[in-house]
Amino acid sequence: MNVQIILSQMLMLFVMMLIGYFLWKKQWLDEPANQKLSKIVVNIFNPMLVVYGVLGKSSGKDMGLVAQNLFLMLLFYLLLIVFGILFVWILRPKKSERCVYWMMTIFPNVGFMGIPVISSIFGMESVIYIAFYMLGYNLLLYTLGIVLARKAAADREGRQMQEMKQGGQWKRIFNVGVLASITAILIFMFQISVPAPVVTFFDYMGNATIPLSMILIGVSIAKADMKNIFTNVRMYFYTGIRMILFPILVISLMKGMSFDPVVFGVFALELAMPVGSIITLIAKENGADETCSTNGIVLSTLVSILTIPIVCMFL
Repeated sequence: MNVQIILSQMLMLFVMMLIGYFLWKKQWLDEPANQKLSKIVVNIFNPMLVVYGVLGKSSGKDMGLVAQNLFLMLLFYLLLIVFGILFVWILRPKKSERCVYWMMTIFPNVGFMGIPVISSIFGMESVIYIAFYMLGYNLLLYTLGIVLARKAAADREGRQMQEMKQGGQWKRIFNVGVLASITAILIFMFQISVPAPVVTFFDYMGNATIPLSMILIGVSIAKADMKNIFTNVRMYFYTGIRMILFPILVISLMKGMSFDPVVFGVFALELAMPVGSIITLIAKENGADETCSTNGIVLSTLVSILTIPIVCMFL
């Protein structure tokens, strides 16, 4: 894999993030506009890009690759859950932050940053594989993620964790992103024919995802308390282990296996993704320590510009 090409792609995405940073600093984007734009990207542009990634693609010879991808996706989340426990044991954070660190490990930014980065490296054919990771992400986030956030809140307040009310969580699990992922998988598997103008429409709309996603990530960085982030020594250790050592270890152990290069590449790059930005929202909603998760999101996103090319060197 040509690391120079990957580095140039990451630098291009970084420049897009810088634009978001300056838009916020210049007050061309305020908080209401940022929230509305985030909703548009998450609920319209991103789902359209996921669906566009499979339109007009042939599934006949690729069903074996889909099976490989499904296996790697399941392994992906199993590894993150297990290693999340190990990271907490190694780093020894205070009790109120243990479940937050576990959440940060289990829920990397598989879609919002994963799609722009991975599609820029492997092309649009990789988006169908990312859809599986997004589906698993949402299923886990609104089940295990909520449990961990509530446990973190209980630890923070020195009380027992309250029981979850399951009814409302199912509505959140089946959101637009999940429906788009399911739609993309069904179109791909059953070779559903779509008229050319519809394909073009999804192409135009979906292509807005990459620059807008990066701009919004840049806005998040601009809003963060950088002094608090850069003085958190434990977060440096976590980021180094999570963003470099962990993915390189997994890649090295699995490299000799007979996986398709693109399918395995998607798996490897998803391992190297920074912390998912939705973790802070889940933490805040459930009373957990949102400062810890915000620090992890911003620091891991900043260093990913360099760590992702480093990880790619081992593919």
